[in-house]
Amino acid sequence: MTKWMNINGRRVVFEEGETVLEVATKAGIFIPTLCARPDLPSFGACRLCIVDVEGNRTYPNSCTLPAREGMVVRTETPDLQAVRRNVFQLILAEHPSYCIICKEHDECEKVRHGEYKAGRVIGCFTCSNKEICEIREISEYLRIKDIRYPMLYKNLPLERDDPFLVRDYNLCILCARCIRACQDVLGYSAIALTKRGHDTKVGTILEVSHLESGCVFCGHCIDVCPTGALIARGSTWFGTPDKSVTTTCNLCSHGCQMVIDVKWDKVVNVHPPYELSARREYCVKGRFCIPALVNGRDRLKYPTIKRKVIKEEQYPVSWDEAITHTADKLKGYKPEEIGIILSPSLTDEAVYLLLKFAQRVSTIPVVYDEKGIKNLRSQGVKAIFSTFNSNVFSDFEGLDFLILQDIYQSNSSDSAEVVLPTTVFTEEDGTKSGEEYMKYPINKAVEPPGEALPSWIIVSRIAQSMGLDGFNYESIENLQDEIRNTEPLEIPKVSKQQLDYMGVPIADKVEELRLYITSKRAIDQSKGKGVLDVQI
Repeated sequence: MTKWMNINGRRVVFEEGETVLEVATKAGIFIPTLCARPDLPSFGACRLCIVDVEGNRTYPNSCTLPAREGMVVRTETPDLQAVRRNVFQLILAEHPSYCIICKEHDECEKVRHGEYKAGRVIGCFTCSNKEICEIREISEYLRIKDIRYPMLYKNLPLERDDPFLVRDYNLCILCARCIRACQDVLGYSAIALTKRGHDTKVGTILEVSHLESGCVFCGHCIDVCPTGALIARGSTWFGTPDKSVTTTCNLCSHGCQMVIDVKWDKVVNVHPPYELSARREYCVKGRFCIPALVNGRDRLKYPTIKRKVIKEEQYPVSWDEAITHTADKLKGYKPEEIGIILSPSLTDEAVYLLLKFAQRVSTIPVVYDEKGIKNLRSQGVKAIFSTFNSNVFSDFEGLDFLILQDIYQSNSSDSAEVVLPTTVFTEEDGTKSGEEYMKYPINKAVEPPGEALPSWIIVSRIAQSMGLDGFNYESIENLQDEIRNTEPLEIPKVSKQQLDYMGVPIADKVEELRLYITSKRAIDQSKGKGVLDVQI
């Protein structure tokens, strides 16, 4: 039932069960807060969202105050703002805030651009959260010019022992957002408020490592932190991104939506869409491993063909030469001699075209994993087109011609006659079918390295060069129109526990993941659990 209340002289509508803060926010009326978020349960810790309610003798927290019919609320009276300034100055007394109250602040903002690396944050210009810090925003709103109370630096050590996260609790304001995201939203108890009084801090029970506390390293504590107390180890000092692109993680079939932050045409950070923060648990692969995985210096950049000049090795060639060479050689094999290996990590467009291509050139069922590749040995296969690398190619007897479409140089590359560099999901547009045939958008965020091409373009060009009809597409939209008129694609789904992407072991490219896996297995073994599969 719709009800009405008065805020700052305005008659605003609200629904039963809403708080005053929620009603004001919907009406476009700003009330400062450091502990409240729409996606977290109310807590009332920071005391900045206090309001003046007609008939009340005290200033209640608007984040926990239920809206009532006929309530009259004021949010910016002089007395109210004075109390807020006192409360905020108490918060700043234990938070590095030299830049906020510095007399040279305005001029410094004009001259000093960007972030500066430091082992310990002592001011805004050494903080990786400078551009998105909520402390800075509220200090400007309240026009804080000085701090009335003695400043006390906590001098807590930096916590860098766990993979993926760096914690500087000297910046923590005890808003408990991270704890509420962990406990109340995701249902874990990895962190809590420990100790008492001035010594209160966020930590783990019995002060064990986060690896031992049950932390799944989903990163939502970082997403909800209003200061720079929690930061991602590998995505810290890039500053404001040049652009942000919403897409779908393609490391498994769960279809998690994510935002790719781009700087200098490189993927520098990955996080959930802001409106979804703390609503879904993200795995460590999708949350922390993508920048290192896709930005590797040894990414394949140019097509190559194996030739013997001085010695037999791969030599760069043009795409036209690579495509023509591949097509001409494939035409020399019988359908029962050609095997197609399809990575489940490819986009729907690439999967569709590879299956369509396989139907035209091969009578052997398409395979999707290492077991299927080994079975090809007994079927008289002489030529293979593979979309992921495998260690079994090096000793594959009877194999005359291997075309490898890949993203990194590997042992498989040495066995291949033709190597075709392809894109990863951050470098192409398309779609991906997840669980229960849900279709998710894949949106291009950055340019691919060198001359790497999307898989669907590579396949269509090979098919056209072989003289096969039905593979000439002017754009990906034309291909998608064709796919809509076919049956849903049925291929093995990528498990959330899978630790490779297109056959590339992610831990080989991401040091933090390798540390995480090694540490978790050691902890499990020490507890008598044996060496188990690490849950990610």
